[in-house]
Amino acid sequence: MPLVNIVSRSSIVLVVALLLSGCYPYISPEASKEFNARAVPFSVSVYPVNVIKPPGTIHPSIRLAEKVVTFLETEELAKPVLVKERVRYDFVFSSNQTKIVASSAKAFAAQVREAGIGTDYALLVEIMLLPNGEPGGVHYYLSDAEGEIADGSFTNDHWDEFKAVQPKTAEDGYEIAIRMLRRTWEE
Repeated sequence: MPLVNIVSRSSIVLVVALLLSGCYPYISPEASKEFNARAVPFSVSVYPVNVIKPPGTIHPSIRLAEKVVTFLETEELAKPVLVKERVRYDFVFSSNQTKIVASSAKAFAAQVREAGIGTDYALLVEIMLLPNGEPGGVHYYLSDAEGEIADGSFTNDHWDEFKAVQPKTAEDGYEIAIRMLRRTWEE
């Protein structure tokens, strides 16, 4: 591959990382840049998926986390390790989904920083349910070993992954999460 193509691709990845960190202020630009520049498969601690029911009660699901582990292994997107210890934080509800995501991401990163991990990264998926029991939002956060958010995203009924699944259950929320991971981590 010509050096020009490599430089151009690296420049594009850096610009995208910077743009995303501007859209998602909880993402560390340095950690994001390092994550996007990775050359080898990375190891990741996968925490129980947090299914959040109104008014903000967190129900950790090891079963859904096991499915995330299987997905990451099958797709060869990462070398996952299941963590059975739940992520503990007070869920902060807001009518602004960006504020919810930022609060959860910061709390997750703080727990990773304090507890430490034996892998390159740690992953937390959240499925936020509406009062009718259907998912209203799906989020994921990827922290590096130092407790800095390197990647993350959220979706709701305005996004393609959400529209494609038309979720009715937490299981459907898992399907949205893996579509998000596939889209961002396969690039």
